[in-house]
Amino acid sequence: AWAKYDNVSFRDLCIKLGVSKRCYNEAFEPMILTGLFAPGSECSAAAALGMAYFFVLKSQNSFDVRWCKGNIGKKIFQPWVDVMDGYVDF
Repeated sequence: AWAKYDNVSFRDLCIKLGVSKRCYNEAFEPMILTGLFAPGSECSAAAALGMAYFFVLKSQNSFDVRWCKGNIGKKIFQPWVDVMDGYVDF
């Protein structure tokens, strides 16, 4: 079953299945970038589905996503930089 998905990209599979552009860009693409370190257009659908099964579906109770409300740089990274500025002389 996996062989037929190995010749199609994950992005193409999502298009074929009717996944909206917004859903793909906001949910699936970040998951693929994080799990396979490449965009969905460069990953086989088989690799993406295998990764999703292993990390998400197999252990749903352990998988918890939190989306940042606002700019990640301002909300997460800038506070770290501000703290480090107090300790390290750049």
